[in-house]
Amino acid sequence: MNLRPTISAPLPWLTILAAKLFGKKNGKGKSQVKRPPFFVFPRTLEFTKEGKRFIAVLFLVGIAAINTGNNLLYLILAMLLSLIIISGVMSESTLRGLKAKRELPRHIYRGTPAKTRIVVENTKRLMPSYSFIVGEMRSPDAVIAETAYFLKLDGGRKAVKTVSYSFGKRGVVRLAGVYFKTAFPFGLFVKGRREPALEEMVVYPRVRPLRPEETKVPEAPSAGTNAARGKGAGTEIYGLRDYTFLDDARLIHWKASARTRRLVRKESERERERTVLVVFDNSGGGEAFEDEVEKAASIASHFIGTGFRVGLKTLSFEIAPGAGPGHLTRILKSLALVESARNEGRHSVHDGPPGVRVVYV
Repeated sequence: MNLRPTISAPLPWLTILAAKLFGKKNGKGKSQVKRPPFFVFPRTLEFTKEGKRFIAVLFLVGIAAINTGNNLLYLILAMLLSLIIISGVMSESTLRGLKAKRELPRHIYRGTPAKTRIVVENTKRLMPSYSFIVGEMRSPDAVIAETAYFLKLDGGRKAVKTVSYSFGKRGVVRLAGVYFKTAFPFGLFVKGRREPALEEMVVYPRVRPLRPEETKVPEAPSAGTNAARGKGAGTEIYGLRDYTFLDDARLIHWKASARTRRLVRKESERERERTVLVVFDNSGGGEAFEDEVEKAASIASHFIGTGFRVGLKTLSFEIAPGAGPGHLTRILKSLALVESARNEGRHSVHDGPPGVRVVYV
């Protein structure tokens, strides 16, 4: 019996579906490249391995029912088709009404996993959502994000999962949005829904461990110039004054008190603050440039962490010395956005490769 006319005439949709599932590939073993569609459907649909087998069985049962006219086969075919309808309705009920929000950490570094909270809300009042995942949509920037799995989320409730985001570039990074996917209830198809959630952030350069020669404290000025004029908490004596009952008794200068026959206290001289300047020759480009950016960020983080005042000087800009976490954030943000001086039309004197050096101020 010739089955080709029977298949193509009564069930053309089965022929199209079979061609998509079991269609041939080109000689190189890859599917032919398709043009991007002009219209993006609000839902995506993917076949699981079980789903492909289910469609194959459905295809065979449909052929057998048409060719034999057996009512039992038609009943089985109707049951299999009803499972597809039930699957579509229940998966749509799961995806509908879901909203997601990211809570990224305040400081994000290149190549360092950032713990991110995914807050999902089910805005439906009564219907719960079952067995779905939340992931990050494909971004033009190098972003690798874990997916968050939720087994059940009741209507009108929120749930939070912590996942890891990793950024492969420094600078301004844009996230396009999130997607929801579910294979509920039978695992035959994976239905998805996209939700735009535009967000921009500044990714700092990676702060890596430094070698001992890179963390060596630069040669300080001579001891005679280490003290700054003015009162402070140093070790050298700045002057003497009369002692009051509000002063600490340990500050009494006993020799001077015995000589003047009245209590006097000593005042210390303020020591010069330790200050370094990170000089970054931001010429050149490529991987060497990125390595030097990370080196400058790591050196600045190290010296600020050890109590130094740190400044930054490049061919493009200069940041005055400062201390504390806030000043470190300012330096890291500037290094996250720095570009090669060649792109700005500036060249160093030697016009050589990029480099970083530390100068004691």
